[in-house]
Amino acid sequence: MISNPRINGLHEIPNVLSAEEADKLSNAIDNQHFGEWCPEGFDRRNRVQRYSGKDMTDHFGWVFDKIVSASDQANVALRRPLELVITEHTPSSCRSIVNTFEQRELCPCQQQQQQCQCYVAQLTLVNNAIYSVEKPVGRDLECWDLVEPATTILMEQNGVVIKTGESLWEWRGRISDIKDSNSCGEESSSVKGWKKGQKKLALSNKRSVTLSFRGVLPPEPSSLSKQMESCKLSEESEPQVPLAKLLTIIVTTSPIRSNPSTELLERTFDTFQFAGSEFAYECPKVIVCDGCRVLEDDTGENTDSDEKKDDDPPKITRKYANVKQTLRNGIATVDQAKNYTELKKRLHKHCADSQGTQSTFSNTTVVELEERHGYGFALHHALYNCVETPYVCVIQHDRTFMRPTPIQEVVSAMESREDIKYVGVSMKSNLNYYDIFSSKYSRRACTELKTMIIRPEELNISGNRYGPNGHSIANMVEPPSEKRRKLRDIARQTYMASHQNIIYEEWVESMSSSGANQDGFHQLSLTPTLFWYDNTHIVRTEHYRDFIYNPVFKMVARGGFVEDKLSPIIKRSCERLGLKDGHAKFGCYLLDDHSGDVFTGHLDGGSYNTAGLHVKRNASERS
Repeated sequence: MISNPRINGLHEIPNVLSAEEADKLSNAIDNQHFGEWCPEGFDRRNRVQRYSGKDMTDHFGWVFDKIVSASDQANVALRRPLELVITEHTPSSCRSIVNTFEQRELCPCQQQQQQCQCYVAQLTLVNNAIYSVEKPVGRDLECWDLVEPATTILMEQNGVVIKTGESLWEWRGRISDIKDSNSCGEESSSVKGWKKGQKKLALSNKRSVTLSFRGVLPPEPSSLSKQMESCKLSEESEPQVPLAKLLTIIVTTSPIRSNPSTELLERTFDTFQFAGSEFAYECPKVIVCDGCRVLEDDTGENTDSDEKKDDDPPKITRKYANVKQTLRNGIATVDQAKNYTELKKRLHKHCADSQGTQSTFSNTTVVELEERHGYGFALHHALYNCVETPYVCVIQHDRTFMRPTPIQEVVSAMESREDIKYVGVSMKSNLNYYDIFSSKYSRRACTELKTMIIRPEELNISGNRYGPNGHSIANMVEPPSEKRRKLRDIARQTYMASHQNIIYEEWVESMSSSGANQDGFHQLSLTPTLFWYDNTHIVRTEHYRDFIYNPVFKMVARGGFVEDKLSPIIKRSCERLGLKDGHAKFGCYLLDDHSGDVFTGHLDGGSYNTAGLHVKRNASERS
């Protein structure tokens, strides 16, 4: 055994198994003689086999005995492991850039203030593996300051690396690459990797398999039954503070083809009644009109002069495939810019005329931005300059409510629980979010996500208003065509057979057996999400201001949407900190009443045409 001089508690033992023994062992593992491969890792990139107890001893006891025999010379005592984790590493699984600690909790030895006897012994098969490690200033999961630069260690084929003491608890690491042991430092001819212009990784037999004998007591998993016991179905909380004093509605808009008509915004505002009369008529509202860049002519060239004048607007050279995409990127022609200016004038007049009336445009302020900010920073401007309430409801100009929605109850739930920071209102693409999650992440992550579903008392709503047979469904906006009605019915049937709904039915059954369920009440759920949907959502104002838009973190890109850059950050946070701790910083959830229907719809502002535009287009086609 050789102790690594750079890292205390890291020991390397070469050639623990002979080539013949290693081949037999790797073939048995590949052919699943002992157990089946299961996709694991946060994003399911690894194939894993797990063993414990008698199975581990019977099948792999001889391997551990060889490791113990080889480690005796270095005076490292290895007690019997608690589990064995066999992991296959491939180029895809090594693409992660997140180094992690062994586990979040301290081991029992440290808790009892005695000498730590925990260890992890990793045997490498098939090929060499590159282990990337770094030591932060402290054992802080989010610490980016390192004691010394990150380093890499070669885990040799058929050799063992043992981590104890400082190496186990103070350093964090990952398998970052695979080195073909037969190529003497060069890639073998049979290995195909990324090539220029390719979007997918070509077929590759480059792989390594590690057997991790873990002598570390694992943390106790959270109990789903305890969470169920803490929920109640028999009481309904009444809001104490008027919604108008808690919530500001922010509606974002930008140039679209239907300008200068206000029809799109009027249709959106009309659906606010689905969220309650206080939401529609009393809550303060802000319409943020983003700026735009003007394209002087269809070619994007300045035809007046070959020389650029100081007062000329910036020339737009990038071309887009269609009008919708061009406007989406804040680029408008002269005529489109004039129509947009006229729209803003009409909005100002419409809001002024609505003051003091029973109109959804009452209590509405129109804010014009001189330059293009993009959705993310247009919202930023409104949050910092136009909002005085502790919560905001963010709505895009083409997102409508499709049926009665419990906005007031959601805000009450956020008032009573600080861990709820964002609640997204369901739409077609995220209605079955748990099933979406389970298709991307490992079984363990899915089991953990199930324990993180929240069912607040404030969302235990009486009056048969929600659920499959609730009044909300009966009052839903009907699809305009028979085809869309059929698609809606198919979506309902799909939802009823989804894991998203099955989990809820299991929960209801367990609560009903305890006598907690009462007729007329229906419990809505908040499902954790790793994606920050820009669709209609309610957020704590301070969460947006102090965290999401904190310039130190740079989680929102200027000119883009919030969800584009923030969502990958949420995923990386969960990968580094674990699902619960990584998600807790963002606290984002999706509202579900388990009816199989969405709460919001999409008018598609980029393609939206008023009746007049339809007539004009038909006339041009006939000519």
